[in-house]
Amino acid sequence: MTKKRILVLAALFPPEILGGAEMSALNLTRWLAARGYEVAVLATASAPDKVVHGEMIDGIRQWRVWMPRRYAMLNFPAAPRHQKPTWHLQDHFDPRNARIMSRVLDEFRPDMVNIHIVQGLGYNALAEIAARDLPTVFFLHDLGLGCVRMSMFKDGHDCATQCGVCKLSAAYKSMQLHKFRRVGLCSPSHANLRRLEQVFPVADFPNVSILNANRYPAPTIERAPRSKVHFVYVGRLHHAKGIQVLLEAAEGLASRCDFQMTVIGTGPDEETLRTKYASAGWCDFRGFITQSEISNIMVNADLMCIPSIWLENSPGVVVHALGLGLPVAGSDRGGIPELIKDDHNGALVPVGDVARWRRTLEQAILDPNRLDRWRRNAAADRERFDQQAIGAEIEGFMNRIATT
Repeated sequence: MTKKRILVLAALFPPEILGGAEMSALNLTRWLAARGYEVAVLATASAPDKVVHGEMIDGIRQWRVWMPRRYAMLNFPAAPRHQKPTWHLQDHFDPRNARIMSRVLDEFRPDMVNIHIVQGLGYNALAEIAARDLPTVFFLHDLGLGCVRMSMFKDGHDCATQCGVCKLSAAYKSMQLHKFRRVGLCSPSHANLRRLEQVFPVADFPNVSILNANRYPAPTIERAPRSKVHFVYVGRLHHAKGIQVLLEAAEGLASRCDFQMTVIGTGPDEETLRTKYASAGWCDFRGFITQSEISNIMVNADLMCIPSIWLENSPGVVVHALGLGLPVAGSDRGGIPELIKDDHNGALVPVGDVARWRRTLEQAILDPNRLDRWRRNAAADRERFDQQAIGAEIEGFMNRIATT
């Protein structure tokens, strides 16, 4: 693909982070820039005084725009529920969305667009991109095209079907994408594509499954001998992530097994979980820490635990762990089984099954040879997550869309 100008749409972009999509957008943006593309980012500002217009920030040209909303995209999860319907209506139909998008397109004049997070920038603004016939790759970090909540998960359970609001929203988003002559969908997992195609016309567009082109920092310390097995959890402290399942399973082992559990992350359930488990000698809550600090903890851990209840796409934390040769135990659904092979580089555990999680943890404690074998296999598979190889696949798909 001839080196061209690429505009990246990421309503949230580091250092403003709510999830893995933001980090994936940053990693791919940096990779493309290193490949010689002129890349710029359009993101939302968290406050009116945070607006920037085409400035170079950390080596990336950025527009951070203040959107006409009652609250910023960064504050969306914590916003009162009664305010969200109006916010979503604005995100679909407010004509100012299109005017803001048009201005940035005219200023940067891209040859191609990569969409990572459009919610917050406005779905009706996509028409401005289509009107300019710009080839576009839409990265599917979630189920946002089929669900206004992005997840098809509510009140602790998967949505069996779309609600009326999500049906209308998906139809509107489909109409917007059908305005494009050249657009493709790229998902990091097959599972995410399969789930989305149940509620959105995925087959109408070129689509592929390619892992996110992420690169994680190498540890700055060496692995040291340990006297007991060390488990680690990294993620939001939220019911959907299954953290309560993991800690309940571990609690049942504490009276008869010696181990350490490190919990990394923050979230709405943090206070409740800390109150219940922080005083336990086996559980250590670390809160939010940097990716470099996570790498240093991982290199001295024995098993990463991903007990998610909802349908994970392709969790970056799993790739981070396996890329360091750290085995992973994870739920047997969504994109997790595409990364973990049971009893090869970790273990797959039935969703929400406390007893099976307890058994998995206990086997890891009592059978160090199994853990060693998992670690060797994970280390042998590291090339699967090589950023250069994954980036080249994504670049090939971008070229396919551009030359359609």
